[in-house]
Amino acid sequence: MRRLLAALLVTGCAAAPQTEAPAPWDGATIRGAETELPLSVWAPEGPPRAVLLAVHGFGDYGPPTFGEEGAGAAEAWAEAGVLVYAYDQRGFGRNPSNRDWPGAEALVADLEAVAREVAGRHPDLPLVVAGVSMGGAVALAAAGEGRLEEADGLVLIAPALWGGDRLSPVYRASAWLGAQVTPDARFSARSAPVRIRPTDDLEMLRRVSRDPLRFANPSAREFLGLIRLMDRAVAAAPEARLPVLTVMGANDEVIPEASVRAAHDRLPGPKRFEYVRTGWHMLLRDKGAAAVHRIVRDWVLEQAE
Repeated sequence: MRRLLAALLVTGCAAAPQTEAPAPWDGATIRGAETELPLSVWAPEGPPRAVLLAVHGFGDYGPPTFGEEGAGAAEAWAEAGVLVYAYDQRGFGRNPSNRDWPGAEALVADLEAVAREVAGRHPDLPLVVAGVSMGGAVALAAAGEGRLEEADGLVLIAPALWGGDRLSPVYRASAWLGAQVTPDARFSARSAPVRIRPTDDLEMLRRVSRDPLRFANPSAREFLGLIRLMDRAVAAAPEARLPVLTVMGANDEVIPEASVRAAHDRLPGPKRFEYVRTGWHMLLRDKGAAAVHRIVRDWVLEQAE
C-alpha cells in the first residue's frame, strides 16, 4: 500500500510549482456516458489503416500521455497510418471535473460510450483500445464486462492491475478506513512513505509535473476508488476475449510485475506479453519510449491485416 500511494504521488503530483501552460486544445469533445469529454486526434496524412482509442492514466490527460512535444506515441502511430483518438477521462485534465474522482463505473461507462462513437465514425476500420496504467484497468474492466463490443483488440501499457488476491486485505482495509474517516484529505508528495521512480527521464517528469492540469494530491476517497477499479479489472480479465497485447517495463516500480502477469495469464483469448528490458512505468515517455511505440504500432497494424 505504501508503494502504491507513493506511486500516485510521484506520477500524479507536482514535483515543482505548477506554472507551465497546459497542452494546446482546439475545444473538440466527444460524448461520454453523461457528459462531453475533451478530445485530441492525431490523423495520418493518407487513408488510415486502423483506429486506436487511447485511455490515459491516473492524474494525466490525453496530449501529455500520447502526443507530447510532437514526438510522442500518437505522432509515431499516425505516421504509420493509425488514426489516434485520446479523450480526457472524467475527473481529469481539461474537464471541469478535474480533481473530482468520478468512480470506476463512470470511467468504464465513458469508455464504452466513446468507443461506440469512434467505431461508428470508422465502421470499416479495426478499432484497438489502448489503456495506460489506470487507463489499462478501465479498458480491461470494460472489455471483460462485455462493454467494448466494437473493439477488435486491446493494448495494456504498464496496466494498473494490482488488485484481487494480489493486494493484501490489511492494505485494503487501511484504504477503506482512510476513506471513511478523512475521505477528502489530500496527500502531498512530501508525505510519500517510500521513494518510487516512475521513469528514467527525470527531466521529462519535472517538465510535465508543472502542467497545471495534471492531477495533484490524491484524496483518500480517490485512493480507495483506484483500488476498487483495479479489483474490477482483475475480476473481469477471464471474460476479456479480445486479442490483447500487454506491455510491461522490467524496471517498473509502480505496479508489481507478478500482479500484471497474473492478470495477463487469466486472459482467455489471443494474447502477447512484451517485456521491455529498458522500460519503466511511464513506458510511452521513458528515454527508450520509441521501442514501445514500435511494439504497439506493429501489433495494432497486425489487427488490420
